[in-house]
Amino acid sequence: MDKMIHTALNTLSNLYINKSVKAQNLSNLNVPGFRRDLGTTFDTAYLNQSNSMETRVFSLHEGINIFSHKEGNLKPTGLETDVAIRGEGFFFIRPPTGDVALSRRGDFTVNNLGQLANGAGDLLLGVDQEPIEIPPFRKLIISENGNITIEPLNGAQGAREQIGTLGITSSRGTPDNPLIKDLDGHIRLKEGGLPEADQIPILTQGSLEDSNVDAVAEMIDTMEMQRQFEINVKLISLSKEIDEGAASLMRMPS
Repeated sequence: MDKMIHTALNTLSNLYINKSVKAQNLSNLNVPGFRRDLGTTFDTAYLNQSNSMETRVFSLHEGINIFSHKEGNLKPTGLETDVAIRGEGFFFIRPPTGDVALSRRGDFTVNNLGQLANGAGDLLLGVDQEPIEIPPFRKLIISENGNITIEPLNGAQGAREQIGTLGITSSRGTPDNPLIKDLDGHIRLKEGGLPEADQIPILTQGSLEDSNVDAVAEMIDTMEMQRQFEINVKLISLSKEIDEGAASLMRMPS
């Protein structure tokens, strides 16, 4: 009965992890460009005790920190500071804390230091991996390949100046070193670092990409996990009853 209880408890632990992932997805439903976490997948392993016939079965959780690359819906906003990536691709960002990372979030703004940032306060980086400085402007133009052009605020009418290029990449990494969600929630390569900027993704100015989280699918998955949770709790209760029954059979008659 110890084996049954151990297996059920191990499965409950993995279900708890996945339930947290679902809650995280739903909490980011309205965050532009958010990538849905896929949680963990289950497998079975056997632990053999040395010099013994005893074997313990337990469930493994694999695929930790992986996320969905499915594109979210694009919605026009008409704001020149909103930028979306069509198809595959990521922006390079520098979070307020942590190392350089990747993001799909395109609700840009100019912070109080004159640097291009997104709605989370992450700095957007250029192809040189440095923050992009934005001088005062009348008009901001971001081309499909990431070139940033402005009409200077104090310049002649119609005069334009290219001030930088958004660093973008289409890479997902490699099978041995894919992109994952790091411990701080930002996207990086599994082995650390980032892929090179290749400027292949196509940008659309005046639009935002929604989160790719499907609220209905997340709720259905949550209900399914709740049923699995209840089944494993019943297994623990059943193993207790079987153990007590076996003990009563072996009890010496009075």
